[in-house]
This record gives sequence, structure tokens and C-alpha cells, in this order.
Amino acid sequence: MRARGFILQASYRVQADVPVVHLYGRLDDGATFLVRDHRQRPHFYVAAPDVAKAKSVAEVDPLATGRCTFAGIEAYRIDAKTPPDVPAIRDRLHAAGVSTYEADVRFATRFLIDRAIKGGCEIDGDAKPGRATSGATGAIDWIFDDPNIEPADVDVRPSVLSFDIETDPTAIRLLAISLYGCGADEVLIVDPRTRPMPEKASGFADERSALEAFCARIAELDPDVLTGWNVVDFDLSVLSKIARRVRHPFELGRDGGALRVRPARGYFGSGNASIPGRLVLDGMDLLRGAFVRLDDYSLDAVAREILGEGKALSGDARDRIGEIMQRYDDDLPGFALYARTDARLALEIVEKSNLIPLAVARSKLTGMTPDRVAASIASFDFLYLAELNKRRVVAPSVMSEDARVFAAQAGGHVLDPKPGVHDRVWVFDFKSLYPSIIRTFNIDPLGYVAAPRDGDDVIRTANGIAFRRDRAILPGLLDELFPRREAAKRAGDGIASHAIKILMNSFYGVLGTPACRFYNPALANAITGQGKHFLLWSKDWFEQRGYEVLYGDTDSLFVRSNANDAATAVHDGAELAAQLNADVAQYIERRWRVASRLELEFEKLYVKLFLPSVRHGSGGARKRYAGLIHGADPADVEFVGMEVVRRDWTELAKIVQRELYQRLFNGAPVDDYLADFVKRMRAGEFDHALVYRKGLRKDIGEYTASTPPHVAAARKSANSPGRLVTYVMTTAGPEPLDNLVHPPDRAHYVEKQIRPVAESVLGALGLDFDKVIGDDRQIGLF
Repeated sequence: MRARGFILQASYRVQADVPVVHLYGRLDDGATFLVRDHRQRPHFYVAAPDVAKAKSVAEVDPLATGRCTFAGIEAYRIDAKTPPDVPAIRDRLHAAGVSTYEADVRFATRFLIDRAIKGGCEIDGDAKPGRATSGATGAIDWIFDDPNIEPADVDVRPSVLSFDIETDPTAIRLLAISLYGCGADEVLIVDPRTRPMPEKASGFADERSALEAFCARIAELDPDVLTGWNVVDFDLSVLSKIARRVRHPFELGRDGGALRVRPARGYFGSGNASIPGRLVLDGMDLLRGAFVRLDDYSLDAVAREILGEGKALSGDARDRIGEIMQRYDDDLPGFALYARTDARLALEIVEKSNLIPLAVARSKLTGMTPDRVAASIASFDFLYLAELNKRRVVAPSVMSEDARVFAAQAGGHVLDPKPGVHDRVWVFDFKSLYPSIIRTFNIDPLGYVAAPRDGDDVIRTANGIAFRRDRAILPGLLDELFPRREAAKRAGDGIASHAIKILMNSFYGVLGTPACRFYNPALANAITGQGKHFLLWSKDWFEQRGYEVLYGDTDSLFVRSNANDAATAVHDGAELAAQLNADVAQYIERRWRVASRLELEFEKLYVKLFLPSVRHGSGGARKRYAGLIHGADPADVEFVGMEVVRRDWTELAKIVQRELYQRLFNGAPVDDYLADFVKRMRAGEFDHALVYRKGLRKDIGEYTASTPPHVAAARKSANSPGRLVTYVMTTAGPEPLDNLVHPPDRAHYVEKQIRPVAESVLGALGLDFDKVIGDDRQIGLF
């Protein structure tokens, strides 16, 4: 049988001491499949000079492979019986001073890397009809044993089911499990009182019966993906504990085998859940992994932002747990609606944001299964190791000495801003600067030349770092990705374009991360050094033509246009970008003898641009500005790095800042507005906008040296505050929203929220904050 499919999950099992790769997925005709491969053996490599020591220390028999290390030294292969045997062998070798290569690569991932399979595959081999194995909650349609499997481009849209649980305040007793998707919209309610159930609800006398019904519904609906909100760290973790307590096997997979939940590492980490044959994709993690930036990632806040709809609550939002329990006890229809709404909102956020198609697109680019596409280092690993495999070159293990290199590295270069209000300012931006630099100057881990000899024909960056001229791996990968992204954009495929952009932009960050096996500070410094070089080169280019550069940051330049009107400025900006690109290409060809991949774009024109001064100083503040874009609504001010776009500032400060800058750019008075606003605020008119939001960086009990306001508020919370603390500064100090006792300290908000955002604008107009809001009034410039 020959079939094409998409791999949703890659894992392995040890059967009769033989490791068997398991690839679960869906064929392009809709059938589900399992590929089992018994032929793969866990292995890694050591360099030839270490073979004798490896034999004596680890009692292994290294085999010649015809492969070599980055340094060109012959590499020998060490086989292990099963994947769990590898770490012990590797660690003994490391303890003896023997460096290993690729000894940390996951067994199933190795199988895919060796075959360069990225999501889609073509399967050719004997297939037998599958069936639900013992404990499984869904049938596998076709099972292939040891087939031929090759890369293929396959489009599959996985089926998705969202679920959500409700518990008592201690998260020990299960109250309900709601399901939404795959045609379902229902809730399973644990009700020992056996009350009549409302519409779309089913009642169960105990937790075990509800778990049994949940597993049965998963089998009937048979989703490829289970999702929800914080579904791993809360819902599945809690259900696993309850299942153990009531002695339920709680198997949710298409294949036999238990659910495995790995808890989050570190306070801000996310857990991982594995279900045989199904993916678990947390909606919150998908949103963050897609780089969707929000102030608050709670389900209610995200739903209101993306869907325009929040949780189904009617009472005091500060006591949601109390309201849930009240509904469960006295209002089952209201409780059922609340529970079903949570599951629905989670799926609708995921669907509206195209998060599952994005994960699939990223999987097809990187080879990582959709539940691991946000792992940028692992994604880079897959792509680069697959290319090294073609060249028969092995890479160092992450835990080996070769991979643990630490040195200082430079960031993007920033030009000092020139504070003030400026008219008609061009913004020029180097398109994908760091990836373009990698392509232009052949920057690559394998192509790096640590100590070039005199006369070597290498490419030397501006800071003296050398690379070979022959086609390298990383530039080659980018040469394929750039035109694919342009084609996706032309075709209107925003998902594919976004996936490629995320991948390309991750390359520099990965190379600058010590946790990556290819980490080399010389590479990171070569990239940022060239970025600085061309930022300064472009600055000089504009200044030689009589233009003033007001600010620059990494890949962008802000240039005063000198034009008398916006239309002329737009025309001249586009022409100048084309001229600079031609000149920079000639410069690169002349100096480095390579073709330029750099492209400066005329991004936008600010009709008005404000570059603030640093507080309590005269210099310009970096990475902070506000502007009115040509062609935009005059009331729509763009803010970058300002308080209005930061989560840790109150809505009060944001209201003031938005209005002040609109007035500044549109020539309206600011002093009368500010004086009136402060008066109304002191009278309590804006008490709804006084809430601070601040994240906890560790557990509350770990704050011992000091007690920041948000920690003090968290300790007063009537409920568990979670990672994000919402509080108000009161006359008795910080108090959480769910336990507000004292009135707000409005004087605090004048000094700590209104004054900081107002003084930069007032200073530009020659006004004093205290005089503006006091009785001794100044006459403003407007």
C-alpha cells in the first residue's frame, strides 16, 4: 500500500528489548495511521582519537562510519540497546573526558532527521487494518510495520476538540468536564444528588463515572488534537490526580498507553502532555508561541480581546470561584452554561487566530511535531542536523565540552536619539536584517574559520570574523525560505508567511544561546557586528546627502526628510531607499566580493515624531517614541516602548498618555486637559482605571529579601492569585482586586502614574507639571 500522510506525533516504545519508533498521523484521505519501525537503533558518535578510551571506559565497540566532526576528524558510531541506555553511556564518557556527538538527540526525532521528513511523508509498505487496542479510546485505521517512508508535501487539517474542567476551590474534587468541537457542545457534571440536568448536560453520581464518560466521548469524537486553556498544567494534571485517586486507568489515546504529564520547568515554564496517537496543544501556549502579545493571557482577557466576549459570569468578577460554587450548588443551568462557555471560548480563540494551521505549517518547515514547533533550538537542530547528515558530518552533543562555550556577545547597535518634536520623518528599515546578513556573508557554524591563515580566501566581517566562501548550510536554508515567504505573501497565505518569518527570525537568537549545540559567540558577534557596520554606513550615506539622522536602532533609521509636504516626502523616501540599495550592493561587492542580500525599505513617514528625553536628564531615551503616521487617523498615535503599550502601567496612565500625545501632534491645548483630568481623578471618577498588573517571577514564599507591591498584594489575596497579580494601591498599601478593603491612594497615582507620562510632553512645551495641575497656572504654547 502506498499512502501519503502527516505525522502528528513521533515517539517510541521498547518491546521485547527492541526500541520501536511509533509515528501517528492522518492520511490525506482522512484515515488515521500508525507507522511502527523496528529497525532504528539508538546511537551517537565519538571522535577517532577517543575510540580506545571509549572502549575501556564504557565497554562499547565503536564502529567506523565514514563521517567526521566539524574539525574534519573521523567519527565512530556507538550503538546502544535501547534509548534509555544512552544517557548512562554518554555520562560515563563525559566523566572520562571523552566528547560525544549527537548523544542527546531524541530517538524518534533521529529517525525523522535521518530521512529529512518534515511533517508530511509518503509511506510504502504492507498495511493492515488497525483496531482499538487495549485501553485505547479510538481506532487506528491503518498500521504499517517497517515500511519505506520518505518526505512528501501533504496538506492535512487536524480535527480539534476543546475541553475544560471545573473543580472545587482546592482543585481536588471534580465538578464537571465540558467539551466543545468535533460536533460536540456538552458538559459532564458530577452530581451525587442526581438532580435533573439542564440542556446539553449529563449527570454522573461520582468522579469515576464522569471520567469513564469523558474517555468514551473522546473515543467517539476521535479528535487529532485536544486543546483548552492551561490544559496541561491544570486540566490534565488535575484529572490525572483524580484518576489515580479513584483508580481509573484514564487512557485517552488512539493506541494503548497511559497519559503522561510532565510538569513545567521553572516558574514560567509550561508543562507537556503525551497521549498515544493524539496531540495536546494548549491554547495559551500556542498564542504565546505565535508571538501574539497581550497584557493578560487569562482565558477571559484573551477572549474579550480576540472574540469580543468573556466568560459567562454575571456576578462580581473578583469572586469567580465563589460564583462558580454558588452556581454548582443552586443554579445548575447557569453552572452548565459557564462550563460549556469556557470550552467554547478556548476553541474559538484557537480557530480565529489560526493557531492549529500555524502549528502545522511550522511543523512542515522544521520537522518538529506540532506540539514542539515553539522549541526554536530543537527546530534549528532538526534542520541543521538533517543537512549535516547529508554531508556526513556530526555535531557536538549539547552536554559535551564543545557545546559549552561562553563568551561576551554584542547586541544590536542603537544610535542616540535627538529629543523633541520633529516634522516629516522617514523611517527606513533593513528587511530581515540578520537573516540577510547571514545569507550575504555566508555566516554558518560549519563554515566558520576559527584561525584563518594568511592568504586564505575567506569572507572577513567588519569585526574580523572569517567564513568560508563555499556554499554553507545556514545561508542555503535561508535562500530557500526567503522566496517561499515572498510566494506565500503574494498568494495571500498569511499562515505560511508567518511561519517562515518566525523560523527565519529565530536563527540569530538560537546561535546566540548557550543551550544550542551550535552556539558560538563568534557567529553571533559576526551578525550583530555587520548589523552595526551597515547601520553606521547608512547613517553616513544619508548625512553625506544633507539629511539629519534623528535615531537608529539595530535595523532602522529615522531621518528628517527636509520636505515641505508629506507627498514630496513619500516620493523622495522611496527614491532614496532604491539609491541606497544600489550603493550598498556596489560597496559589498567591492569590499567582500559577494552579492548583497541586504534591502533597505522605506517603511513609513511620520508626519509628527516625538523622541522623549530620558527622565531627569537631557539625553534622548532609547527605544521609546511616539508618532503620527502619514495616512493614518490623526487620533491614532503609534507608541513604541511607551507606558501605553506596557502591561505594568495602569489604564489611568495610558488614558492620559494617549490624550496628551494626540493633543501634542494635533495642536490642541494640553494644560487645561491635564488640570481637569487630575481634578476628576482625585474626585474618584477614574477609580476603575487604577489597577496594576504585575507578574510574579517566582513563588510568593521565595520573596524573602524584599516585598514588592505586587507580592504584598498577592499575600492578601482571598484566592490563589496565579502568575499575574492585579491590585490597587490603597491608603493602606497594595491590595488585590479580590480583597479590596481601603479606598485608593489617589495621591499615589498622581505622582507615580500621571506625572511620569505627562512630564515628557510638558517639558517639550516648556510647561511645569506642578504648576499645570495647581492654582498657579501657566499659559501654554497652544
